[in-house]
Amino acid sequence: MNNISKEELNSRISELQQKLKKQNIDSAVIIQNADLFYFTGTVQAEYLYIPDSGEAVLLVRRGNKRAEKETALEKIVEFKRSAEIPEIIKKEDLDSPDELGLELDILPYKTANKLQQIFAADKITNITTLIRQVRMVKSDSEIQLIKRAANKLKAVPQLTKEHLTADMNELELSAIIEQDLRQKGHTGFVRMRGLNNELPLGVCTAGKKSTAEVQVDSICAGAGVHPSAGVGASKSRLKDSEPIILDYVATHQGYIADQTRMAVLGKPSAYLQKTYDKMVQLQTELSKYLTPDYSWQEIYEEGKRLAEELEVTDYYLGYGDNKEKFVGHGVGVELNEFPFLATGLDFKLKPGMTIALEPKLVVPDIGAIGIENTYLVTENQPKKLTTASEELIKV
Repeated sequence: MNNISKEELNSRISELQQKLKKQNIDSAVIIQNADLFYFTGTVQAEYLYIPDSGEAVLLVRRGNKRAEKETALEKIVEFKRSAEIPEIIKKEDLDSPDELGLELDILPYKTANKLQQIFAADKITNITTLIRQVRMVKSDSEIQLIKRAANKLKAVPQLTKEHLTADMNELELSAIIEQDLRQKGHTGFVRMRGLNNELPLGVCTAGKKSTAEVQVDSICAGAGVHPSAGVGASKSRLKDSEPIILDYVATHQGYIADQTRMAVLGKPSAYLQKTYDKMVQLQTELSKYLTPDYSWQEIYEEGKRLAEELEVTDYYLGYGDNKEKFVGHGVGVELNEFPFLATGLDFKLKPGMTIALEPKLVVPDIGAIGIENTYLVTENQPKKLTTASEELIKV
């Protein structure tokens, strides 16, 4: 089954080749699963060799026939030992590269050195930014997959209303939402680029637990069930009137949508209701800037201005020295794609970008309060892809 058409794969590879040429990089080797899937439609291959022009070569370990069934690429070559690869490249009328592009942001040092030797490259260089630039603007088919992922999150408010009880803990509520996502075809893991970026399907976290400091780039990721994990739902019991964050990631055929909703057991305090309403208002206003007229940085700065206007600056994106430096991130085959709506990034948005916008507060002794939706940037106004009810879920 070919998940991605030959035409689309060739278009993606061609765009990367153009970027390689501009940087005078002779060829690239793709090995990381997210990138491999994006450029081939499968993760069953060992390497994708992309020269700066001409047809790419998919190198597959001998005996693995799945790659042939899953990719629409035509040039697939089996090998048994890495020592065979130089001869394979030669038979394909390709020269050994002077400069070889690799995903050096995630490849271990030993692997990078091994690849340099295998492909007989004089020099290796990092092409992660080039890859992410290709991936950041989605095709029509990618947008449809992200829409289908987003639709799977629509049930979160109703599931919470039906199952949340006073004797429940974070993990128990999370398990109900996660089960629903799995039954709808979730892969069971979330791809997030970077070393040690390990994430569950989502996070149910409440009250003080939602203010826990975490190592990953996240405004609130929960305390987790044990220090060995460090993020996610804990076994802390959900209490009356405390804010409950429901931040979940759905997947569909490898593509991601990200959404946060909020719930409360019993009657919310006047402060919680008022503050949550402010965050919904902030997102509504900030989302209007998700157009090609604005840069990544300008949207981040506009979020800060709106937070000041709504008098929530002290806790916006964290508090004290623990404030996040972004208010949104791209989503696609990974959770943390370009663009990053953050300070210092003076690049304009482009139509076809898909962005998770997540203005949140972290209020000491109360908890995290906020909302998140995935949007599509168009030529005109942005389109919200996650359409679950945004009302505070009261049980």
